[in-house]
Amino acid sequence: MRLPSLRPVSISGQLALLYTLGALLAVGLFALLANWKLEANFTAAHRDFLQAKAAELQDDLSDGDGTPDALIKEILQETGGARLRAYEARVLAAGKQAGETPGMAATLPAGLFPAAHGVQNFTLTPYQTGNSSWLLTSLPLQSAQGQGRVVLQIGLDITRDEALLTDFHRALAVFFLLMVPLLLGAGQLAAAHALAPVARIAKVAQSITPAQLSRRIPLDPPWPRELTGLVQVFNQMLDNLESSFDRLSRFSADIAHELRTPLSNLNGSLEVCLTRPRDESEYRSVIASALEDGQRLTGLIENLLFLARVENPSHALRHERCEAGEVCAWVATQYEAQSRPKGLRIRIEGAATLYADTLLFRQAVGNVLANAVRHAPPDTEISLVISGSPASGVEIAISDQGPGISAEHLPRLFDRFYQTDPARGHKAAQGSGLGLSIVRSILELHGGRATIESVPGQGTRVLLHFPPMEA
Repeated sequence: MRLPSLRPVSISGQLALLYTLGALLAVGLFALLANWKLEANFTAAHRDFLQAKAAELQDDLSDGDGTPDALIKEILQETGGARLRAYEARVLAAGKQAGETPGMAATLPAGLFPAAHGVQNFTLTPYQTGNSSWLLTSLPLQSAQGQGRVVLQIGLDITRDEALLTDFHRALAVFFLLMVPLLLGAGQLAAAHALAPVARIAKVAQSITPAQLSRRIPLDPPWPRELTGLVQVFNQMLDNLESSFDRLSRFSADIAHELRTPLSNLNGSLEVCLTRPRDESEYRSVIASALEDGQRLTGLIENLLFLARVENPSHALRHERCEAGEVCAWVATQYEAQSRPKGLRIRIEGAATLYADTLLFRQAVGNVLANAVRHAPPDTEISLVISGSPASGVEIAISDQGPGISAEHLPRLFDRFYQTDPARGHKAAQGSGLGLSIVRSILELHGGRATIESVPGQGTRVLLHFPPMEA
């Protein structure tokens, strides 16, 4: 049986709850501190009162020549009336009761009081009787020689103080009960206000569709500091998406154009061939033309599949140690048949060791060299200059003395299907415009880069830079 999933708590709810808990914790700590301070002040006041009363009664005892009669008389004068008594007292002489506040025996029996230890370090014992609260203590007094030990038992009435503390505790409880909903409401309002910019971002993002990728989240008015980076990253993501959509649209149009031309040529030549009977040479010519268009389509499809493989993040490189000079010499040998009729000389200079996927390395150098052979004037030289090391990075510069490329074309030469000839001739020898795209993909897959330097009338130089090998 599948249990129902719990609904996740909203961010505003979490913020409101944290705000409420934080506020209650702060108020609770303040309440504990206030309660502790109030109780400490009451205790100090009670001890001061008892010490002062003990000193006063000691003076009365001393004035009576150490006999408890004067002391009892003073106690009866202060506590014998019907008025509200602040304390009640009992005098014990030689362990026997010598006098007490009227009615004290019924309310505060002698057995409730602690033993007498000293005037400074006396013990306070709390006692509750009916609606009254008391603090009980026993204080030793100095008596005349031969009179025996005199002990004063005092019960301090703290009913009003306890009632004040009780009212304070009740007020705190009511205050906390009222604070919880108020703090939750205030927390919800504060969270809603704090998260309002997020709702605005979501509203703008919701309005962005594939047909409106040019829209951006405005940076004015300024966003909260925590969201400024998010807005910038989101806008950057939209820039990348718009650029990708533009490239995809151009790629779709280019590939449709590139596939349509050879297919149209193929269909046209076959239809013309079928209009009437022809001799063997004409049939052979049509078949050769169809084969040429088929080979062009095959090459185009293979290049597109190759690009798809090398641009896939899961493509695994087979890094191995290889000598750049040997790889360049092997590639140059493959293009001797094309360069010999034009009288081209391919010169390789320098040497370096690098770690790369050998097959992809050959592909990158071969694509650049194929362009150089195609565009270099007859009886000129194509140079491959190798420099660097595995620690600093290896660079291969492939230069020709061809007609060069105008500056306006340089930024787009690595785009798929881009050709400098706007007429886009359809000869197979001209290429499909994917060679340099493959070169760039291979270099980026290795963590390197490919750049082009060209000046019209002075030739072209392609730089393949492989990054340093990590230790």
